[in-house]
Amino acid sequence: MARRARWIRLGRVEARELRAACAGLCAMQAREAAPIVLWACTESPLYGFAQEDERGYRFVVIAPRHVAPGLAARWVAWALSPVVAAYRDFGVRAYLDGSDVCLHGRRIGGGCGEMVGHCVAITAGLDLAASHAETSVSAPGFRAWLREGLGLALTQCASEGEAPAERAFEAALRARIEAQHGWQFETAWPNAAERRAIDAARASSSGLDADPGPHAAGAALSQADFAD
Repeated sequence: MARRARWIRLGRVEARELRAACAGLCAMQAREAAPIVLWACTESPLYGFAQEDERGYRFVVIAPRHVAPGLAARWVAWALSPVVAAYRDFGVRAYLDGSDVCLHGRRIGGGCGEMVGHCVAITAGLDLAASHAETSVSAPGFRAWLREGLGLALTQCASEGEAPAERAFEAALRARIEAQHGWQFETAWPNAAERRAIDAARASSSGLDADPGPHAAGAALSQADFAD
């Protein structure tokens, strides 16, 4: 039976705000809580990930400790293996090298993991432009695979021509995480208690310099910032 999971799309946010969202959500998860994936776009480095492309795509896997692999050394590979599968769906022959996602010897993504409260939080940065995944979404074969193989309803692919690369890759990644981890995502937003925890995480580090860990904070998120 598939495990229920939550997919939260933050849209375009500052890296510090993504850290605040991660910290607040982790603080509110019980041991049996559903795993969460945050998907966002930021224009500044996150946790030391240097992005050559101005559009840095980030995702954070937040899971109760017992859901993640037993060895901490395996956390990043566990979170990033669906990324490699999604890249290959675009015809990009990416591979894992430790905590990095590489293509032809070049780093195109990477992640780091840590315990935050009762949760394992694995944060990753991806460079879609460097992988040429953006140009691959226009291929008719990929669009057919996306509609038929995964059964995803990307109406922009079907009725408006080419889907934005970010949304197409997001859909592929979401499906690959479900397939590899046995999860069933529902699109979600932080509840009232979680939003208060995010606010608290933001306030606790207000006025401090950017922190490379998950407890730094930035500009406030409102309900409208959680994209469909």
